[in-house]
Amino acid sequence: MKEVTIEMEGIDGLISTYINKDKWRGHLTGNKFKILPFKTKFSQNCMPDLRSFHGVVGECFRISRDEKFSKELNGNKKESFNHNLRDFIIDNVQKEVNTKHFDRLKDVIINLFFEDDHSLIKFSKDTLPYLNFFIQSNHLEEISYFVYSIFLKGDILKDEDLTKSTNDNLLYKLVLESLPDLEIKTGSNDRKEYKNIFPQIKDLFQKDFKFIASSEELYLNHIQDLYKYYFFFYLSQLARFFNSFGADKEIKPIYFSMDWETLSASRLAYLSGWVILKRDSNGLFSHIFTLELLNYILVANDSIGDYFEIQETSKSLATEEKTKLIESIRLISEFYKGNISKFYAGYNWEKCENEVAGYFLRNPKKYNCEVQKEIIRLYKLIKYQFDHSERGAAHERYGKWFEHFCKINFVKNRGRLGGTTVLNQEYLLFLTKLCIGKKDKIRLNELWHQLRLRGLVFDETSKGEIIKLFEKINLLEKKSDSGDAQYVKSTI
Repeated sequence: MKEVTIEMEGIDGLISTYINKDKWRGHLTGNKFKILPFKTKFSQNCMPDLRSFHGVVGECFRISRDEKFSKELNGNKKESFNHNLRDFIIDNVQKEVNTKHFDRLKDVIINLFFEDDHSLIKFSKDTLPYLNFFIQSNHLEEISYFVYSIFLKGDILKDEDLTKSTNDNLLYKLVLESLPDLEIKTGSNDRKEYKNIFPQIKDLFQKDFKFIASSEELYLNHIQDLYKYYFFFYLSQLARFFNSFGADKEIKPIYFSMDWETLSASRLAYLSGWVILKRDSNGLFSHIFTLELLNYILVANDSIGDYFEIQETSKSLATEEKTKLIESIRLISEFYKGNISKFYAGYNWEKCENEVAGYFLRNPKKYNCEVQKEIIRLYKLIKYQFDHSERGAAHERYGKWFEHFCKINFVKNRGRLGGTTVLNQEYLLFLTKLCIGKKDKIRLNELWHQLRLRGLVFDETSKGEIIKLFEKINLLEKKSDSGDAQYVKSTI
């Protein structure tokens, strides 16, 4: 029989974490249950990096090897880092090459291997660990660790068959051998890992990673697109999972349209796209903090886990132990209420409890499990105080990380309709390549299925636009108008 406890120190565990000199210390997260890398301090300056994702790719390689840039190499701005890296490489080349015309060789190297902003071009897989952020930020480093922890933890980035180039070009080899050594990063093994709510997404990511790694051109052109899309995919599924309080862990695809389409308010591409996702992500920080508090509860000496795991555990408990679990959640709720007292005028805990009671009365069949009802009550207490107190600004800033990431990458503003989730042609073709994989072609219906597995679907109008595009660029092989008799060809 499983035993339910609230840690060895009981309620004192909550007190020592959240109370200091009889004052509430704040909504601290990540100690018991680490789910998301965001902070309640939002930085607009990080958005160019979250659009590019080059720095995230590079940092993931460095994390996998416990490495970092030297202080001399890494400046505070991208320009200084790129400039330092370029100069380091050129100085090393000069040491290795004996020529009277080094200035000419220098010009060739700069023109072939560096962008106008001095950044190193991705001409080889071996350059990826040297991709850096536009700005140095702890926020970006933590987001990179999240991506690594969720998708890449293990040996995949250490597999030289996947991550090493075999190009024998002498000039390539000269530049690669002139790259600086990275320093060993101490203390990196002490970081707390993120909880992976959707291991099936990691499995799919690694399958797609191995596929693009089999083609160096595809890998170098699109590795940042792979990381970026899966970051979105995972976060969008997490938002939907939270909003359903972990009813299941099935993938719930988001409707997309193509960025060149015109949309109406009646389209699924509008109603079940960004509208749904923005709604589901509205209480992101409240959910994170709810799960943080719930994981002070131990079942059989293990953390109680996420919403779905809590429900599955509760089903296996004897009546007495289930009662103890319900009482434990109530104890956390009362602890929380007892230490939060400041609201805007006209709002208080009594009004909140009345609203919660009314919510359950309106949904008698939807929530008939007492454990789930207590979890939802705790969440609504937390969300209520954010919505009706000065603490709401922190809650909003936390949500901005996800919202702004989506808006700069996968959302288009369509005037009075507002934002809609979209793909451009380049991203559609990349995702199509992932779906086809190593095959020469797949049925059109299979493409829609593979895209659904990756978290995105299209309504019939958008499908029509995609088919027109495939016909235009000669990717569609048509034996009849049936989806089972149309094939999408690989471009690799």
